[in-house]
Amino acid sequence: MSCCPLDACLRLTHLEVPLLVPAAAPLLFAVARRHALSDPEEFAYQVLSRVVQERDCWLRSDLTARAWLCGLAAQVAQAQTRRIPA
Repeated sequence: MSCCPLDACLRLTHLEVPLLVPAAAPLLFAVARRHALSDPEEFAYQVLSRVVQERDCWLRSDLTARAWLCGLAAQVAQAQTRRIPA
């Protein structure tokens, strides 16, 4: 069993968003910086919304929560950067 706070949050019977946000925020804001996103808070909100909606996919994936969250964050970041006009 992992001692990662993200794993602990996602393994709860009922997802506790107030626990998830501080566990995920450092990673999400780092990804937002890496992709030079203009609205890191909106990005974090979009990723966390997907986490809440798609948590069952993580449970079946056999990935660590951090790896799974990085994948979701990369998908959202790519979608946001494609929408920015050149």
